[in-house]
Amino acid sequence: MSDTPERTALYRLYDKLDRLLYVGIAGDPKTRWHRHASDKAWWPEVVTRDVEWFSSRELAAAAEVETITTEKPVHNRTHNYKPSSLLALLPAAAEVTMRPRLQRVEEDERGASQKVAADLRSLIMSGEIPTGSKLPTTAEFMARYRISNVTVQRALSVLKGEGFAIGRNGAGVYTTSPTPKDAGESDGQAVRLLDSDETAAPIEIAGALGCAPGEAIRREQLVVEVGDWPLSIVTFYRRIDSAPFEEYEHFDSLTVRPPTSEELVALNLPDGVAVMRTLRVVRDVTGEPCEVRLIIEPGHLCQRQYTVPAPRST
Repeated sequence: MSDTPERTALYRLYDKLDRLLYVGIAGDPKTRWHRHASDKAWWPEVVTRDVEWFSSRELAAAAEVETITTEKPVHNRTHNYKPSSLLALLPAAAEVTMRPRLQRVEEDERGASQKVAADLRSLIMSGEIPTGSKLPTTAEFMARYRISNVTVQRALSVLKGEGFAIGRNGAGVYTTSPTPKDAGESDGQAVRLLDSDETAAPIEIAGALGCAPGEAIRREQLVVEVGDWPLSIVTFYRRIDSAPFEEYEHFDSLTVRPPTSEELVALNLPDGVAVMRTLRVVRDVTGEPCEVRLIIEPGHLCQRQYTVPAPRST
């Protein structure tokens, strides 16, 4: 096999108003454009094509990231960061009469036990109350929050149900963690198949995968577990004719919402716990989407960490 770097093109596609529609890289741009013509709904808008050649794919890929980041093409998702999109899970209703009225929350109307549980949960999850710490006595809780014995027991019952507290006979109640041992170690995880079939591509998945809504695609749904503890539901979507691929990068879109009935049962969720939903678009080295993964995780077991570069002045 030759070690000669592969000459690669960076191409820009513009519409009749000279708006930058899309940026990509390819060793053979014409072949890539032919694929775009068959699977990109915006392709008929393309009027002008600009091509810049680089001596290697690595140089072209770096230039692609720079171009997408600075020039903001309309249809590139990866690297095209738009702060406003963080607040918009769904587009706003077009008609004013269809928009819901904002109901302002003036005070916390939850029951006293839920408020106490929320306070303690926050302190446990942040590490302010370390795992293994003994919680105050019932009498101390009653004095601190000015609540009854019954309310204290209800609050502790909520935390026990969520896996944040555990009672020891005659010794009191201690904080603990709902995270299973070895949860972060792949060797300790097991995968259980829930379903595998061909299905019509939902609108969201079709848009991420670059196919037509309703097109037949492959779907495989798994539950990832450690011991008896379910950690996540992962659903894989691929085109019927997809070939084996090497993952180059992925783009994640995260939302938090209440669980569906199926998710609540499969993840064995305590009452009131939300789920974190990650839509992951996996791309190969050419920048094309080759797989979509829908990952559902228990909200009380999730943590995400990011490093985001500060915007550069132009």
